[in-house]
Amino acid sequence: MPLYGVDVASYQGNPSWSKVHGSGIRFAFGKVTEDTDYTNPTWSHNRSGMLSLGDDFLPGAYHFLHGGDGAAQARYFLSKAGDLGDFAVALDVEASGANAATARDWVSEFKDRTGGHPVIGYFPRWYWDQQGRPDLSFFDTIWQSHYVEGTGSPSSLYAKVPDAWWDSFGGEPISVLQFTSSASVPGISGRCDANAYRTSLNDLRALALGTGEEDDMPIRTSLGKTRAQELKWGEFVPISWDAEYADPAGAHGDGDFPGYVAPQSSWADLTVSVRVDGLAPGDEYQLRYEVHDWKDGRSSARWDEIHADHPATKGAQIVTGSMSKGLTKGQHVYAAIAVYPAGPADGRPVPRAVSGRLTVRQDR
Repeated sequence: MPLYGVDVASYQGNPSWSKVHGSGIRFAFGKVTEDTDYTNPTWSHNRSGMLSLGDDFLPGAYHFLHGGDGAAQARYFLSKAGDLGDFAVALDVEASGANAATARDWVSEFKDRTGGHPVIGYFPRWYWDQQGRPDLSFFDTIWQSHYVEGTGSPSSLYAKVPDAWWDSFGGEPISVLQFTSSASVPGISGRCDANAYRTSLNDLRALALGTGEEDDMPIRTSLGKTRAQELKWGEFVPISWDAEYADPAGAHGDGDFPGYVAPQSSWADLTVSVRVDGLAPGDEYQLRYEVHDWKDGRSSARWDEIHADHPATKGAQIVTGSMSKGLTKGQHVYAAIAVYPAGPADGRPVPRAVSGRLTVRQDR
């Protein structure tokens, strides 16, 4: 069962946070600022109300980004938000001239001034497409939006959400999903946005605050692809990960196509996002996860499962897929991509995997 949260601005007035919490909501984001000249008049009420709920609730604060000077907007946000040590922080990027470059400047300035406090990026997939599918790896994770139809409680509406809405994009996994703007939540007047997080409050707190007891925190590994790699028509090619963004357990394998090597036996959530260039409309691409038992420096047995199978709509495609699976210590995990031409491939250059990200959250 997911964890449910809300996000609020001045439109929701002054919520009764005790009633919101009593209805089962366990996290929230309150709007603080917009651009460099607007402060939400209800922020003070929301800040104190959320903090009063104690350890069974994660309070959050967000800035609505405009185009222009991202660093100046980060400084303005910090000047109005107050101490954010106990708050999840998000940057809302969706309109008003904002783009990935401005967002990157905001995040850089904010982290410089807060000692690296994590930033969750609200960057809807539709806006990411509109902006040319930029890299979003400067965020710590993504807050995505995709709405179901109807009104009702968060739990009743979330039951309509398909798993595909959690597929990653922009080089970062989706951790928070805003799945409606029409939820009914006791303590909030009118309809409001509702959000879901798929594991525990402790996990969300560790992700959003960058804190937590080491024994309780999952192992979070993030590997990147920066070098282009040729694929093969009609064959699965394991993707090489040549960059390490986070590898606390030394789980980055080596060899001809380095992947993830399970540092222990436990449950793992994996997300892959790879940009493939050189496709044509009508070509097909597939993403397959492979889990290998390893013995004497080689694979001794393999389990595999396809997690994406789609026709190409243009020359460049973002190939994504997520998998949850119990791993045994020492198993090797690879993501492999196969491409299939719509017609004869004679004389056509093979497509290439040019960039990407593999993120793994494995329980301790």
